Amino acid sequence: MTRKIQKGIHSESGVIFMASTLGIFILLSFFAFFLARFAATETRSGAYHVMDIKARNLAMTGLEHGMQSINTSYSSLVNSVSSSFNTGEYTVQVDEDNDETGSSLPYSHYHLLKSTGTIGEVERNVRVLVSSYPNAFNLAFFGSNNGNSTFSSSSLISGDIYFNGDFGTLNLSSGSNAYSSLSNPSNNGVFHGYPLVEFPSFDNSYYENLLATVNGSYVSNSSEPMLSFDGTDDYAAIQNMYYTDAGEISKLTVSAWVKVPLDGGDWSIVDFDRSEYYTCTVGMSGVTGEGNYVGFHTRGSSGGIKDMMSTGTMRDNEWHHIVWVFDSGEVNDKKIYIDGQLDSQQDAYSTNVNLGSGANRYGFFGDGSEASSYNANRNGIYYQGHMDQVSIWHRAFSASEFSSLLNVDVNETGLVAYWPMNEGTGTSISDLGPNNYNATTYNGPTWGTRGSNETTVSNQTINLSSINNENTLMQQSALTLSNCTINGPGKILITGDLTISGGSVISGNIDIISSGSITISENSTIGTSLTSSCILYSSSDMTINGSTVYGLAICKGSNLSISNSTYFYGGIYTVSGSATVDGSTIIGSVVSQNSVNFNSSSLTKGSLPPILGMSYGFESKVIPGSYLEY
Repeated sequence: MTRKIQKGIHSESGVIFMASTLGIFILLSFFAFFLARFAATETRSGAYHVMDIKARNLAMTGLEHGMQSINTSYSSLVNSVSSSFNTGEYTVQVDEDNDETGSSLPYSHYHLLKSTGTIGEVERNVRVLVSSYPNAFNLAFFGSNNGNSTFSSSSLISGDIYFNGDFGTLNLSSGSNAYSSLSNPSNNGVFHGYPLVEFPSFDNSYYENLLATVNGSYVSNSSEPMLSFDGTDDYAAIQNMYYTDAGEISKLTVSAWVKVPLDGGDWSIVDFDRSEYYTCTVGMSGVTGEGNYVGFHTRGSSGGIKDMMSTGTMRDNEWHHIVWVFDSGEVNDKKIYIDGQLDSQQDAYSTNVNLGSGANRYGFFGDGSEASSYNANRNGIYYQGHMDQVSIWHRAFSASEFSSLLNVDVNETGLVAYWPMNEGTGTSISDLGPNNYNATTYNGPTWGTRGSNETTVSNQTINLSSINNENTLMQQSALTLSNCTINGPGKILITGDLTISGGSVISGNIDIISSGSITISENSTIGTSLTSSCILYSSSDMTINGSTVYGLAICKGSNLSISNSTYFYGGIYTVSGSATVDGSTIIGSVVSQNSVNFNSSSLTKGSLPPILGMSYGFESKVIPGSYLEY
């Protein structure tokens, strides 16, 4: 019995041992399975990590390719460029509007340059923001300060500024910083740190090469009539218009287009007697005698006769727009304007002293009045030259209103008489104003047209595409565009001074390049938006007065002036020793080799014309801190 029991016990122990061994084997098998699976996963993860690094490097290679190509083959990047490398591929592309999330870029001159590297199923993306301009244009204002001055401004500046030097009083908006090259600048300035911002280099070869191609001059198709006086006995008498009361004239504006030959001039365009009311003369050396100047001679109700001469000359056989203004309420009550610019002014009389002696005087063109009745006594000092579009107003115009003088609305307040002189034949000169003060010519003033090869083009619409295959208006001399509309795209290339005045409108996508100065005045408009803007390049001075500009202005002359409620949208680059912004608004960026005087103006950091991939002389730059992997 005992033996059987012991034998049973031994049998059960064997079963238990076998079961234990089997359990251990199963556990070890499961452990080995999971260990093998873990090892395989780690192998795959390691391989993915290697491919991820390679894809990142591939994307960076594409980005470098894009940076090298952005200035030389920009258009190809807009459509994307792909290339195979090792076992993968990269694609690089420019987005002109949005960032990698689809959000709009902060400025129109910023572009997203993105590159995607792909190896198998692994994809990596990198991007940078690229500006069309050097880093100095990332600021509202950059002053290299070659003149070693201190920058001060009470004008509001919204956006960061940088100045190589110290700060005086500043008026910065909240959140704007004033960076300086000095380690401890005054008035809350901040040391920029190294490297300092540099004044951008500029390659002017695009502009100078174009100017070297100028051959010939613009031939106007104008058949606009004008009237010529021979200086011997020609004149015209104004019917029914006369003055008769002392102090009758408190405000006066006389406007005329004149062209005085080199040996011409001497006495009046419009004359109601120098010793009784007023005389407006051109081509004078003084009160009488041929010369180079404009005269404005008046008689006050008290204070007597006051003679006034221009400082600028105009006897050059070219058309000029002359405006004579009197305003008894002003301290400087007499002003002479030549081609939209104030030439001279005079404090002639005490405030509120009007013009007029009380004598009875009728008026003339081309001779002096002594007439107490129509076409009566004259002084026999005859004008030699041409005239066109004469108007008289009992209203004192400011320079910003001169567009109304170049495109007269006969229903406008203050108009006394307007003689377009567009008859072209006969002896009658019609007044289109409200009073029918017609005039009659005597002794044969001749009709002509302002015609071709003029240096003043007025009241025309010019489509650059209709000029030549290059869509280019060329002029081998100075040129004035007055009350003109110029439609692009194309170029305006001038080897002399360029004046844009009289409410002229220059559409976008036009390069305006002058080897002389550029003057924009009288409520003219350049460009229509930042994406339809103009490039302005002057080898000499630049003046923008009472006008609106969308574009990039490059001034290589000694003087830059932006004034009289000008609105400028875009970028300004100047090496001028004298740069002034007075009573105007700039939205964009101002980059100056010297300092700039901002007076009663505002400057706001804003968008610039997008010129990436174009040969306008500036190198594109990556926006600092814009690199991103995603």
